[in-house]
Amino acid sequence: MTITTIRISDTEVQVERTLYKFAQKIDADSFQRCLIDTSIDRCYRSHPPLSALPTMPDEQPNDPGRGSTISPSLGAKR
Repeated sequence: MTITTIRISDTEVQVERTLYKFAQKIDADSFQRCLIDTSIDRCYRSHPPLSALPTMPDEQPNDPGRGSTISPSLGAKR
């Protein structure tokens, strides 16, 4: 099962529709690394965040790649 994670800031990690806030960058790093091969619940217990807040359904995280469009080259005119 794939889990969607987005690093919002040094101390914030969004996992699916939950935003986890940590005291330090190293805590957020450890939590995010844990998610690679461990369940969210187990990572939550191993690396407890300061808070875990649900995100709004229509709220889009500040992801620089979101919504970008790559157009193919139009080539030379004939």
